[in-house]
Amino acid sequence: MPPADLDRSKIDFQKYYFYGTVLNVPPILLMYPMRTVRLLQQRKSSVPVSSSIFTVIRDVQQKNGTRALFAGATVFSLGLTTTKILQFATYDYMAQKTKENDYFEIEVLKSPSVLSGVLGTISAVVTTFFVVPFDMVSQQITIAKAGADGSLASAAVAPTTAASVALPLTPSTPSPSSTAVKTKLPIYVAGSFEPLQPPQPMPISESLKLQFKQEGFRFLFRGYCATLMSTVPFFAAYFPAYEFSKVWVKDGINYVRTMDFNKDKDTPFPPPELHQLIISSIAGCCASLAGVMISSPSDMVKTRIQTEQRLQPTNGTGVKLPMPSLKWMDVFMEIWKKEGFMKFFSGTKARAILAVPGGALNFVIFDFVRSVSIIRDSDDMKPLSLSLPSTINNEALY
Repeated sequence: MPPADLDRSKIDFQKYYFYGTVLNVPPILLMYPMRTVRLLQQRKSSVPVSSSIFTVIRDVQQKNGTRALFAGATVFSLGLTTTKILQFATYDYMAQKTKENDYFEIEVLKSPSVLSGVLGTISAVVTTFFVVPFDMVSQQITIAKAGADGSLASAAVAPTTAASVALPLTPSTPSPSSTAVKTKLPIYVAGSFEPLQPPQPMPISESLKLQFKQEGFRFLFRGYCATLMSTVPFFAAYFPAYEFSKVWVKDGINYVRTMDFNKDKDTPFPPPELHQLIISSIAGCCASLAGVMISSPSDMVKTRIQTEQRLQPTNGTGVKLPMPSLKWMDVFMEIWKKEGFMKFFSGTKARAILAVPGGALNFVIFDFVRSVSIIRDSDDMKPLSLSLPSTINNEALY
């Protein structure tokens, strides 16, 4: 993301956007198994999922193959790459308009760090609208193909069991003549005297088509508000933590430079040219970790909403029954009452492994992109001096 105080005449933005977008794809693909683990740990499932990252990866690899760990990666990468270009353009346009309007006479916006944070948050919120459909579809593909139980049928049916349809649920006595209830009690929906007819197993492509047919375009944007409610607390914690961590890291570097082994060296350790990269990378890691911890409950609710394969349940006579509520507060209270407070932090370790290295990696990528995008000075062919910005869209990435 270009810093808000960047002189546009010094950067070839065509190169900047091209390299910035392309170089963001490999880290997404490389770390996608961690996203798969997070989704499996956060989803609603009748099959317990281990809290160990390595156990989940091993189970998926053994039962569904290594490719299952990357299920949905193509859709997610395509959406995120496209959205990244849009986000860059949104950020750049707002930065230009803000300077043209003399920062709207708001004194605090003249600080590059403050302006970068404000514009970065706004651009992330705006572009969330475009990434949600890709995020929504990719998550359902991941859950269906990398389900911890290794069964396509279970992956398609588990989220839409009768237990998720309505409360309270009342089991009844099984009928001796019924072959469908020999092993377990049939489940009834409150207000109905007919047992549920579970949906037939189907491939994920058919499931997506059926859900789209039932909900229309709203299906593609399911969880948009939940995504915003996850993004806002992430950045509310991210930027203050980033600024605080920068001061701490700077003090650490200054302390190391005053140590005895550095005093007699012509070039003290760490080299001055690496100071900004070290400060930004470590501060980015700390800020990402703070954002992950604060936004975990909201991210859990978002995952539950978006991974619910909301197929219309019917009773034994074929009558359609109410579908489970996907309202944010309803899902939140369901998790709280049935699974407890700590369930909101399921998948946090996998999410942190994604976001914390990502917070540092984004700076490394930007440093390279900046170096190849700078318009060289014709006199000495040296790059012009530019300040390194803070990361902007870790939450959308991870």
